[in-house]
Amino acid sequence: DFDPFSLTFEGDDKEKLRGRGTTDCLGHVALVTQLMRRLGEVKPPLKHSVIAVFIANEENSSVTGIGVDGLVKDGLLDKLKTGPLFWIDTADKQPCIGTGGMIPWHLKATGKLFHSGLAHKAINSMELNMDALKEIQTRFYNDFPAHEKEKLYKFATPSTMKPTKWSYPG
Repeated sequence: DFDPFSLTFEGDDKEKLRGRGTTDCLGHVALVTQLMRRLGEVKPPLKHSVIAVFIANEENSSVTGIGVDGLVKDGLLDKLKTGPLFWIDTADKQPCIGTGGMIPWHLKATGKLFHSGLAHKAINSMELNMDALKEIQTRFYNDFPAHEKEKLYKFATPSTMKPTKWSYPG
């Protein structure tokens, strides 16, 4: 019933906005925007600064230097290192709090080819990677176990350390 490619204002005070938007799962964007607006109106005495960061590119590791990694490179998140820090996001209906999105990383192993008749002398690089990944994941899950309140808040997924793309030259 409205043009999704134009921002329109409705209501007596034009408090309702309509438009297509540029991203999905916008509940957290609206929530943080309203929080910042209210803080600006009320101006409560606070112990800490309140900084809102809206980013793009959290799901694309092929283009780096923008989004969170661009902010880090330019030192724009340095103020957040001493905390407190709350990362708020949504996915469908479940809350996603305290995550850092995704981090592009690479793990490369080089094996040793050998004749198929003497396979015991070959070193399979995928097996090396699997062993290394198991150690990395074991350390991650020991350092960042599921929080006891995840079930209470109906979190669908705890913190994870999952590789999402594999390549093997042949």
